[in-house]
Amino acid sequence: MNWLNIDRALFLAINSFVGKVAVFDSLMRLVVNEYFVPVSLALIVLYLWFAPRKNRQTQRKTLPLAALSVGLVDVIVTFSNQFIIRERPFQELAAKLLFYKPTDPSFPSNAAAVSFAIATAIFIANKKLGIVAIILAVVYGFSRVYAGVHYPSDVVVGSLLGVFGVLLVRRFKKLIQISTELIQKIQTKTNLDVNS
Repeated sequence: MNWLNIDRALFLAINSFVGKVAVFDSLMRLVVNEYFVPVSLALIVLYLWFAPRKNRQTQRKTLPLAALSVGLVDVIVTFSNQFIIRERPFQELAAKLLFYKPTDPSFPSNAAAVSFAIATAIFIANKKLGIVAIILAVVYGFSRVYAGVHYPSDVVVGSLLGVFGVLLVRRFKKLIQISTELIQKIQTKTNLDVNS
């Protein structure tokens, strides 16, 4: 049995639960959409920016780190989609859908890459909030499989890409510092610096 067969079998096993527990289906419909988890993660990043703490400068670097990492992984996914065209599970298998039918390639999962990039950036700055963010990202990735729009391997590779993106961008300390200072200047000029 090769990995593609294992991937499909795992997808079918997870997706087979759709329609069995109405409350769980409703929860997955909430989580799988492109707003709930990404907006929740973005709000955590904003909280870290505005929260008055002794390690404020470290926390503030979360915003540019997350933004630059999301930009990087989005470019990588878009580029890879020019060469790796994997159909969505609902195009190949008898999948039960809880979501609309995306038209872009399935591999790797852009949703997983973006959510794990943001969650990893949060974790670097604040471990407690980072654990919450990672749980949100994991549930988001699972919901994409459950809802019939991604294979498990799409989500796993997307997640690893998100983590890798943050670790790579984090090495460019000067870029992050310049970006942080620029955002702070914009914030001060627009009178949004509530804690200064």
